[in-house]
Amino acid sequence: MKDPSQNIGLVLKEIRFKRGLTLDEASKLTGVSKAMLGQIERGESVPTISTLWKISTGLKLSFSEFLSSKKQDSEVIDINALEAMFESDGKMILYNVFPFNPFLGFEYFYIKLLPGAYHQASPHNSSCEEYITVTKGVLKLIVDENQYILKAPSAISFRGDKVHIYSNPYEEEVIFQNIIKY
Repeated sequence: MKDPSQNIGLVLKEIRFKRGLTLDEASKLTGVSKAMLGQIERGESVPTISTLWKISTGLKLSFSEFLSSKKQDSEVIDINALEAMFESDGKMILYNVFPFNPFLGFEYFYIKLLPGAYHQASPHNSSCEEYITVTKGVLKLIVDENQYILKAPSAISFRGDKVHIYSNPYEEEVIFQNIIKY
């Protein structure tokens, strides 16, 4: 079994770069010296639990994020093997393929609408955008007062802070992908 402490430096460096932080800025946020942070990133030093708590608290991350194994560069996901969520009396089948990740800022859903499906989504926060790509069937989408008929293959984007309704008043199943960007 791989020692999880080997991953700490990689995670720290990745987070620091994604946030555009220098070692000096990360040091000020965490209360851990710039030299120590550099040693941890290079794998020259394994932090104590106390030091790791300071880093995770200062960077507003979970402690366990530093200890989890680094994700592979690629991952194949069998959507049919994912646990489905059901809405609209079981006529809307939603698969959360890529759950929300605060570093990436989006989540991805694979959605099936059976004939007769109707789902009204609550408005999201004002900085949210939705991207829909219809790959099978015809999706009836209402955003605020605007109605869109999206026949596969077609796509649309809209601000998520509006009331939006997904429906399938037709006889054929609808399949669409939904990316929500925060």
